[in-house]
Amino acid sequence: MARYFDPPEDYRPGLVLQLRERREGGDLQSKVRQTPPLDPFARSEAVVLIHGFNNHYGEAGVAYHGFRLRQYGRAVPQLAPPALETILADLFWPGDAAWGLFDLMDFLVYPGAVGTAKEAAPRLAQHLRAMPTLRIVHFLAHSLGCRIALETIDNLRRKGGPTVGKVCLMAAAVPVFMVQSGGRLAKAMEHAGEVRILYSDDDAVLRYAFPPGQTVAADNEGLFPAALGLHRPPPMVAGRVDPIDIDNAGHGDYWGHSRRPSASIAADRIADFFRFGSWERTLAARTPGAAPRTSTAETREMGHARVIR
Repeated sequence: MARYFDPPEDYRPGLVLQLRERREGGDLQSKVRQTPPLDPFARSEAVVLIHGFNNHYGEAGVAYHGFRLRQYGRAVPQLAPPALETILADLFWPGDAAWGLFDLMDFLVYPGAVGTAKEAAPRLAQHLRAMPTLRIVHFLAHSLGCRIALETIDNLRRKGGPTVGKVCLMAAAVPVFMVQSGGRLAKAMEHAGEVRILYSDDDAVLRYAFPPGQTVAADNEGLFPAALGLHRPPPMVAGRVDPIDIDNAGHGDYWGHSRRPSASIAADRIADFFRFGSWERTLAARTPGAAPRTSTAETREMGHARVIR
């Protein structure tokens, strides 16, 4: 009996960026499949949500749904569903296995999932470049999804694409040495407008499982490296970094679907970083039946005002 389950019935994302071939396990698609194919909101800005390792489609959907519920309750001015659907874009990628009763052994596929994350990044970057109205992209990522985010940003930096605004990395399963000055992802950190790192010294997954898993992954992933999401980042980490300790947070306590107090703290820190309520004018302008949309120039200006505070 497999552990797969579907997302909640009321999880109805406005934009899905699909890199999975199957809902559980399976391979990476050759390119992103967007649903719906034409963005109904013609968004000029998007916040891409990226789940982490060992999440099947249903688990990722639960996390994304929980994130929305928390953020609607924290937006100032207040937002009501489905306002966030005009800005969020939910990415799904195959960082898990489909082993039925043996699914608890999914950690054995982690070294391969690191490679999958790196392969997913250029496909996501290419899709973001191809979105006709997208001008600014932000990222909210968890665990190994943070690696996809940073690799994608690095691709956009090198090959062009939308401006990278705010980046929030939660429990980042990324070796610290890669984002320090001179590391392969340091320029990606510098390319982002602003980076908030949510970390926890109480994350047992990053403390005990990440170092050996990263060590046996291919392509110079480090020898028992420290994870970016475990401790306060050292001063040599590149970019405009805002580190925040989420006290007592376990590895799964960031998206908002957890009932632990640390999940509420993480939701607060995400809310005051993205300030979704301040996007109300843009969100309302894109909602069917609302006031006329702001001009492209005005929307772009509003976006940069949020990135550079």
